[in-house]
Amino acid sequence: MKFRYLLLAAAVAAGVPMGAQAQMRALSDPVVGHPDPESLFTSRDPVLHRNKQTALRIQRELLKCNEWARAGEWLTDKYIQHNPVAASGLKGVQEYFLNVARVRPVSPCPALSASDPNAVVMVSAEGDYVTILTKRIVPYADDPTQSYTTTWFDTWRFVDGKADEHWDPATLPTMPPAPIASVDTVVREAAERAAIEKLMWDYVAAADSLDANAYAAAFTPDGAFGQSKGAEALKGMINGLRTSMGTRSAGMHHVMSNMNIEFLSPTRARVFYYWQTVFGGAAGAQTPVRVAAVGRGMDDVVKVGGKWLIQNRNVSYKHPSEGNLPTTAPASAPR
Repeated sequence: MKFRYLLLAAAVAAGVPMGAQAQMRALSDPVVGHPDPESLFTSRDPVLHRNKQTALRIQRELLKCNEWARAGEWLTDKYIQHNPVAASGLKGVQEYFLNVARVRPVSPCPALSASDPNAVVMVSAEGDYVTILTKRIVPYADDPTQSYTTTWFDTWRFVDGKADEHWDPATLPTMPPAPIASVDTVVREAAERAAIEKLMWDYVAAADSLDANAYAAAFTPDGAFGQSKGAEALKGMINGLRTSMGTRSAGMHHVMSNMNIEFLSPTRARVFYYWQTVFGGAAGAQTPVRVAAVGRGMDDVVKVGGKWLIQNRNVSYKHPSEGNLPTTAPASAPR
């Protein structure tokens, strides 16, 4: 058994994940409650006896039998707590147990016994302090149907026969660690991002060339850009622009930048970006560059049949904190 413990300790020191092996099992003897626990709350010293008797009432009437409406009989109004999940003050203690936890008193209130889940093991009193050791049952993390026992303590400082301050070994609840993405997940998401970026490249290439078929192919069958919804409507929009713009479309470029892809599910994502519609400015040409419009966009994209497609293109996306950038594009220019 000791050899097994040393092996486990060595594994921890070496950084071996404990999830890869069975959790350690307790090596200690079980904690056993005193056969006559209430006999421990007495003393020949009258002050110690009074404090021990109050500690008995806290352990029995409050902690075992939930008579929190009577807590003022044994706790001071100030009642200082050092348990990190409990507030100080008698009123706060009563508010929690009576109105939040809504515990119900046990009546009649039975005596403490060795069979209590938190059976009393030992009681010690000195000066103004009383300490109670109790049994604590802890389930194993890898098999909650099994458990082991350890020792809890409560220490009170008394003022005129009432508990005025309390200590115990409680800690704040530990939050589960954030899940670490597996290598497969990271690789898969990177591939999906690349596919969505390729979709956006195909979209702007089709928009710049006014290729109606390629433009509609970037959308789902029911995909939409503004009021144009469905493949035929999208093709009609591009063919209409080809007719109205004529040769002016030759120097048209759509620019998408600052792109951020947010996955909503394995088959749904949102693409946030800035966009510009630019005319002219070809290398060596005399025509100056003209920015026709700028703005923010948010496109909904979905994966259909293994291929990412635009379901809805929104080039008038309003940022929650800043609003839209000004847009000055003519109605005839795709964005």
